[in-house]
Amino acid sequence: MTTSIAPKAEYLKAQDLFSKRLNEKYGSDRKVEFDKLNEPVIWAKSPEDAKMLFRSFMLDESSKMDFLSDITAYDNKDREDGPKRFVLVYQQYSTTLHVRVRIKCLLDENEQALTLTDLFNGANWLEREVFDMFGISFKGHPNMRRILMDERFSGHPLRKEYPIKQREPFKDNIAFHLGANPMEIDTSITEGEEK
Repeated sequence: MTTSIAPKAEYLKAQDLFSKRLNEKYGSDRKVEFDKLNEPVIWAKSPEDAKMLFRSFMLDESSKMDFLSDITAYDNKDREDGPKRFVLVYQQYSTTLHVRVRIKCLLDENEQALTLTDLFNGANWLEREVFDMFGISFKGHPNMRRILMDERFSGHPLRKEYPIKQREPFKDNIAFHLGANPMEIDTSITEGEEK
């Protein structure tokens, strides 16, 4: 069985050409970095600038960025990546050119990002997840509420100040106990008997 590396070579060539174009276009007034696969990481100057970048990538025939693959964030409490508390990270992909770009944006603790739900339907749940885990809200989002954690939960579990072993029992929880051997079969009940 022989395998060809030609598809990988085509991808790397397309990604390299795309990265050079982005660096020429945006590198003069924004920080542009490249990861191990030469995929560009563009640092937006503000939430407004990040949304402008998305619009320009979608309209630009040379990039055709038409798929938002992920939105996430990380807590920059140590200020390693800049002066603000959080780094919002967007992953965008072109389904026709098969190239990627990452957009990063610094945000203060009470600063809002701008929603991308008007550009990508899939941004809805991704933004809610970032809100739930980090407390970053998105201005203009149609339904900004928790998506993973219980509505009664206080805090945001992926912030660095959140205690790793903290549990939050709720007063109205139903007590549940499996016992010492939860896999043991109860032989006292025979078929047809009701408990």
